Amino acid sequence: MFKILILLTFMSPIFGDLVEVTFLKGKAIYVSPGGKKFQLKNKVKIKKDGLVKTGKASLLRLKFNNGTLLNIGPQSSMVISHEVKDKPHLVELIRGKVRGIVDPKEKPKEGFDHKMIIKTRSASIGVRGTDFVVVHNDKNHITSNITLKGEVDLHKNSDEQIFESLREELDPSKKPITFGQEENLNAMEEDLRNYRTRRIPVGHFAGAFPSYEKAISPVRIDDNQLMALNKNRNLKINAGNTSNNKPKRKVLTNNYQIGRIDNPESSLVPQPQKSETLDQTKYNSITTEEGIRHGGIVDLNTGIYISPPEQAKRDPKTGKYIIPDELGGVDPETGEYVPPKGVKLDPIYGFKYDTNIPKDRNVKENLEKLQNLTGSFTEKVSEALEIFKEITRLDLYGFANYQYTTNVREDYYGEFRRITNKDSMLWNLEGFGGFQLFHNKDWLIYPKGSIHFRYYESGQPDIRELNQYEGMIGNEIHLKHSTFGRSSRLIFDLAFTTRYQNYQKRDLYDFYTEDTGFKIMERLSLNRNNHLNIYYQVRAFHGYRDPDHGNIHNFGFNHDFELGDTWSLLYGGEWSWRDNKLDNNTYEILAGHLKFKWREIFSRTDMTFGYTYQNHQSRIPLYFDHAVYYKTDVLFHHNLGQFWKINLLYEFERMRGYGAAQTSEDRSFIRQSWGGGLTMMF
Repeated sequence: MFKILILLTFMSPIFGDLVEVTFLKGKAIYVSPGGKKFQLKNKVKIKKDGLVKTGKASLLRLKFNNGTLLNIGPQSSMVISHEVKDKPHLVELIRGKVRGIVDPKEKPKEGFDHKMIIKTRSASIGVRGTDFVVVHNDKNHITSNITLKGEVDLHKNSDEQIFESLREELDPSKKPITFGQEENLNAMEEDLRNYRTRRIPVGHFAGAFPSYEKAISPVRIDDNQLMALNKNRNLKINAGNTSNNKPKRKVLTNNYQIGRIDNPESSLVPQPQKSETLDQTKYNSITTEEGIRHGGIVDLNTGIYISPPEQAKRDPKTGKYIIPDELGGVDPETGEYVPPKGVKLDPIYGFKYDTNIPKDRNVKENLEKLQNLTGSFTEKVSEALEIFKEITRLDLYGFANYQYTTNVREDYYGEFRRITNKDSMLWNLEGFGGFQLFHNKDWLIYPKGSIHFRYYESGQPDIRELNQYEGMIGNEIHLKHSTFGRSSRLIFDLAFTTRYQNYQKRDLYDFYTEDTGFKIMERLSLNRNNHLNIYYQVRAFHGYRDPDHGNIHNFGFNHDFELGDTWSLLYGGEWSWRDNKLDNNTYEILAGHLKFKWREIFSRTDMTFGYTYQNHQSRIPLYFDHAVYYKTDVLFHHNLGQFWKINLLYEFERMRGYGAAQTSEDRSFIRQSWGGGLTMMF
């Protein structure tokens, strides 16, 4: 007793009267924002924001000052951000499971629809006055919710956000913790009002799964699990299982068998990805309504939904399918999923026999996996690329297009000149690579490089001389910050570019121009569907064909706006001016574009189409006084799988030059291009 009094006295600056420990079984600790750890005890009151962690086979119940109860399961970690005036409670579930009971009579704060918001890496969960269970697995990044009373809103974070948070963790065992996140509440509340949010009614489950565009539609769960969870209000767990060397666990099944299931993993939602890391190329690949069968069981450890198989029978009274005994059952005391005897459900690999599961975050083990790939050639290549990406943290983008163009011309820093009025076939090849040299919560250092190659028909000398190779090396430094409660970035971009071109009609390329550019860009996420980039760039260039040199200044913006499930609007503008020291001329371009993206116009096919307008001005009318340029284009992308897309394109361009030209070169032209090829995103 004396020790407890000393402990409470020592913790008095930290513990106050807002969140109280009302039940504790086993061990639990509180970690202050400064990193100090304190053992929690019954009736201790937590005053400040902090991290709460429970041990193995431990249970912890917290009571908030408004009567809200949170029962935290074993081996769980949760950040508590105390209530801010006029805002709902916010907690961040880092891993594990929690059962919450919120008073249905309590009214939300003004301007908010939810009484409590639970944040995970992959989702925002809005509580309306509800009894619910939330599971977040930090290996597969799945967030699942079961509603036992009332309603819960679930909004899946984009895979870009999930991937970004993963890349920030150089040491996967030390997730950065953010305390006092009240500035993000407005943004999360806005997400929960988004059209992609799912409202989960009583007796239903929904989950936020990486590679899915949004949370799945609510699904009714197995009656046995629903009844057991309603009884298990304290989130009691059973440590036993059905392994041969451990105590036998009680299992409640439907006493229904269908015989051998050839592919039991086909019943798992989502399908196991076989990798601990979310691949950047898998962003939002599943976009259609899922058609998942009702009547399955949610695994409270992995967050995976075990769906009744295709051959399962359906109960005409309830509309639910019946989960067969071959896929396991439910612990009648806890509501936990119990897999078949001798089998365990792994968060990454799905159904596995009770053997050691290989880890996937070690370079040596990844290299060993490269030597033991199985499956078809295509499957081996895909898996090898996944492992290579995990080891190197390398990003690659490339496309190879074979096109036909009706008018070959040169693009000199945005100025269209040397117009041939001749058609040609064109190989258009581009590659980009970059890797994350350093990445944490605040900073990203990103070296990069690219090549771009255009190759026309070699049989026409005046066409061949416009063949061009362009190479770039550079580095980006990203400073991460928050705007309107949302992630933003200030980006400093330094790049050195060289261009080779057969300009003097020789058989070999002549060194043509080089430039050094410095770009400052602010990348803002104004809301969930509204992303804005504003930038300024200066480039110092020098030409080796002649002593031409000078500076190029670019100032512009790009704005992407989602218009719903299907459409996106993309528009932007740029003002560019180039000072040439050789002829003391200034060349200005005022440009704007407006594009629409139609997602899933066909299965796995997106279409982008739009219009571009430019006004060109020359201070000294050497070739023209001013010109008007416009382009319409359409681009199709068809997804071939994990890394590859087929692209088809068509472009129509026209330019009208005005003013008395002092030379014979005409700046007016009409040009059409169409073709296609492959796009790679890695």
